[in-house]
Amino acid sequence: MKTLRITLAFLIVTIAGFASSCDSFLSVDPLDQRTESNFYETQADAQEALVAIYDVLQWNTVIGFHVPEMLSDIASDDAYAGGASRNDAPNIIEVDKHNIRTTNGEIHGLWQKYYTGIYRANKYLTEVEGLELDDEAFKVRTMAEARFLRAYYYFDLVRFFRNVPLITVPLDDPNEYNQPQADPSEVYAQIAQDLLAAIPDLPEEIASNETGRASKWAAQALLGKVYLYYSGVFGEDLPAGGETVTQAMATQMIDDVINLSGHDLVENYGDLFTPEFEFSEESVFEISYADSRPWYDWGYIQGGEGNMAPQMQGPRVDQPADEDYQRGWSFSPVTQELVDAFDSADPRLDATVLFESELNEGISIGYQHTGKFTQKYTTHKSYTPSDGQLELNWGNNYRVIRFADVLLMGAELHLDSDPVQSKAYLDRVRERVGMPEVAATMENIRHERRLELAMEGHRYWDLQRYGQNIAEQNISIPGAVKQDYQGDAPDFEISYNTAKSGLFPIPQSEIDISNGQLQQNSGY
Repeated sequence: MKTLRITLAFLIVTIAGFASSCDSFLSVDPLDQRTESNFYETQADAQEALVAIYDVLQWNTVIGFHVPEMLSDIASDDAYAGGASRNDAPNIIEVDKHNIRTTNGEIHGLWQKYYTGIYRANKYLTEVEGLELDDEAFKVRTMAEARFLRAYYYFDLVRFFRNVPLITVPLDDPNEYNQPQADPSEVYAQIAQDLLAAIPDLPEEIASNETGRASKWAAQALLGKVYLYYSGVFGEDLPAGGETVTQAMATQMIDDVINLSGHDLVENYGDLFTPEFEFSEESVFEISYADSRPWYDWGYIQGGEGNMAPQMQGPRVDQPADEDYQRGWSFSPVTQELVDAFDSADPRLDATVLFESELNEGISIGYQHTGKFTQKYTTHKSYTPSDGQLELNWGNNYRVIRFADVLLMGAELHLDSDPVQSKAYLDRVRERVGMPEVAATMENIRHERRLELAMEGHRYWDLQRYGQNIAEQNISIPGAVKQDYQGDAPDFEISYNTAKSGLFPIPQSEIDISNGQLQQNSGY
């Protein structure tokens, strides 16, 4: 469900586009005659440009189909690639097999997506800083939002690729287009600086007609997530320019979200991923999608406002009229390993996994068929688009940060210093689903994260911060045709390569135009 609306067409600008595009994304004028030179003049102009930064959150089809949370689940031990056949989407299968070519289109699409969002945020911060507005509060808040979004885009980018150029101003001079890769600590420091600068200027509450915008609590929760990832991967506190985000600071940030934000757990876990519970009290940050502006253009999918994840992950049902689901494409089938991780009495299993046996008329068998699909982002008929091309208009919002995630971050951060508080946070998550208490240990907290947040795009990043040995132990799976699986045993064999450190390759086309500035990640 989308509250923020796009009212102006914008040109895609990426790090590659810096070398190939004539001007910035505001230079196009398909809907009017405004150009970059005369665009940033009014508050209404600034509002349109802000929405354009948010809009990139929805982009999952710049090149191919690269839904970030789906790709990261496929790269983890919770899902395979799937699809119609082994020839359906070889780029996605490469992610699953951890054998990604440097020319993989979906991976290049991720790179372009994030640098587009970063460029738009950079442009906004540069232009609005010097804009004289009567409403100073608008200026302060929206610049904080731009910083939050730039941090968000850089966090995803640096997790996927690590060795990336750090760009914080618009590159308008062609001589500046080829930028060197920054030390990862510099990128993380910029992320932390942006979030620390944004937090005091973001609102604590988001009005009902502004859902989808960032709050103070979203920024604090994201900072806690960045801290846990950076400290886990690099074994040190998070740099933030002239200061350092320590564990104590990150813990306080998370505690404030838990105790002061007004967010809470939704009573029934099974309600979380239904239309009625979008922007619920549990949602700390959520990406809006909608079918309110029907879209038909397969050649420019991101021009619409639909979410491709449900279409890609929905079961390939044979008779949609007789099912609760529309026909999907059967990507990211759930592994038996994830199912086995759940206690049979845990209601989150049925709320997370759709079993083939629950369907009435059967399904078409796809590649790496396990008989299990995600229940969270799927083609359930409660989300059926009211108009437009069915596949392109799913309105399922993506819950980026849930309150349960924040509680589990708090449990982890408190574990050594205050185990009583750690257990209290862990207990709240388990009590919601009627599961008995367990001891507050790192093993139990990590296991709870897998169960609570399964198929929401978190597992791969958690494994990365736990260490390469743990990632290899969990992600590498011997080839075997297990219960309800259909296919050949080698189809289900996954070999994780620790030499790549869990990173995706720098797109080869970006290296080729960089004049030697970009070097490929190790292992590729």
